[in-house]
Amino acid sequence: MSDPVWEARQELIRLGLLADVRPDGVPELIVRSWRRSIGSSVEASALSQRYQEVDADSILRRAAAPVLDRWQDQLADTGTTLFLSDRAGSIVARRTSDSSLLRRLDRVHAAEGFDYSEGSIGTNGLGTSMVEKRAVYIQGSQHYSDVLATLACAAAPVCAPSGSVLGSVSLGGPIEAANPLMLSVTQEIGRQIEERLRTASRPQDLALAMSLMRFTNSERPTVVMDGESLLANTPGVPYVSVSSHVALWELLNAHDWATGSTARILLEGTAVAVNARRVDDGPRAHFVLHFADLAAGTGRAVARPSPPRRAADTTAVGADGLLVVEGPRGSGRASAARSLRTGRPDDGLEVVAVSPTVATPWAAVDRNLQDGSDVLLRRVDEIAAEEVAELLRLVDRHRAASAAGLRSSCLVVTVDRARGPVAVRAALDRPGPAARTEALSARPERIPGLVKGILDRVDPDRRHTVSPAALQALMQWTWPGNITELVEVLERLVREVPASVIQCRHLPQHLQQAPPRRRVGLIEAAEREAIIRALDAAAGNKSEAAGLLGIGRTTLYRRIRQLGLDGYEGSL
Repeated sequence: MSDPVWEARQELIRLGLLADVRPDGVPELIVRSWRRSIGSSVEASALSQRYQEVDADSILRRAAAPVLDRWQDQLADTGTTLFLSDRAGSIVARRTSDSSLLRRLDRVHAAEGFDYSEGSIGTNGLGTSMVEKRAVYIQGSQHYSDVLATLACAAAPVCAPSGSVLGSVSLGGPIEAANPLMLSVTQEIGRQIEERLRTASRPQDLALAMSLMRFTNSERPTVVMDGESLLANTPGVPYVSVSSHVALWELLNAHDWATGSTARILLEGTAVAVNARRVDDGPRAHFVLHFADLAAGTGRAVARPSPPRRAADTTAVGADGLLVVEGPRGSGRASAARSLRTGRPDDGLEVVAVSPTVATPWAAVDRNLQDGSDVLLRRVDEIAAEEVAELLRLVDRHRAASAAGLRSSCLVVTVDRARGPVAVRAALDRPGPAARTEALSARPERIPGLVKGILDRVDPDRRHTVSPAALQALMQWTWPGNITELVEVLERLVREVPASVIQCRHLPQHLQQAPPRRRVGLIEAAEREAIIRALDAAAGNKSEAAGLLGIGRTTLYRRIRQLGLDGYEGSL
């Protein structure tokens, strides 16, 4: 028997995203979702393959659990199943009393941990209700995925007290057991979860909301944030994300607020400035941020890479022939050196690393420069004492030949000036550095961008992302090995972590226990270390840890927040 809804969907897939297809009897909401599914390149015949571990202690799951348990009992004989998803579309809870139905759902990966966002599996209740921000009823072939064509579901978004979507709740089952009244039941379940979220709202959330009302207006991009939450007005939304929240929080906590309650910050790699205000109203301090785009007339955030120094232009290279990049080892000196060679092909660059134990091929370096090839001489600060004279002769010979117009090649040198021999420093100080790189600990705001770039390189299939708590731990570490150490850590995590989301607990122990960057006294540092030891000894049980410390559980929760241990997963 023909299925006109399935045929309409296939026709839209065949003709393409922009085809003027208006199938009779298919709600416009469903057609819109089909088009979004096509635009996301969803495979209509595939199961959901994206899986991540469920956060059993999330705010949404805690608020929803008693509501779902109660409704599971009431719906026991209806042949339906309750689902709860987080804002990313991953199923975080499932309730049904029918074991045969569970097996049927498992076969289509409608189980905890699997991604049912619209961008992953196409039109479905959990994902589509969040995109549409309204309750939906989807049955049979209205689903985009063929594997869901025997099911029907009603779903509704679940919103936080601030109005932001936290996830969705769905009541679904075999199409023969479906009933449009499921939509009213689902909306009531969602309303009860939202009521529990309002009841459980932290006093701190109220303080954030009050600050947003106090300091915002309709045109100025404004964000109010603490370490766990942020609220934004409409113009402020484009300026924030998970990574920017973590980066800003670390920057603001590292600032010395003793000099005043306001600060101005220029965001790395953008044309955006932030005017920040510390607010001490409420249970603990939080921040109000006003964003300003320094590119006049745009009215919104525009990320721009910082322009490279022009010292590596052909004219500059022809005049002197020498470029010096100064900074500590592992701080990205070689990358900075390559970026300075404006307009010069990267395949024309010979790279030579200086070592205290291996002789440097000085004759070959000089020959390459004579032949017109650029040379990157790395780690000159590690040069053996007996090779210093060779380096000085090479530099003088190359500079003299370049000044006389006999060479067009470029000698690029990376060096840690604080560690290099005096004679080498004197020779390289004459032209002065074309660029300076800084230790990663001095610029923690670079870490989110570096993490994304490194993951793009070492994980080209994009199988992994980094959770906010893990990203915050990375920003709190001092990184004595600089970018090199960060690359090594991420490469190991990509190899060894099977889950798609790298959580704080996956990090090496020293990163999990990295102290916050805000200034802490000796007493707070000792208290922080004692709490970590107690949580480890109690296997994360906070009641037991509080007993070991001789304090109440509420006091322990408060000190965990105050000492920046919220993301320490040994305490979850």
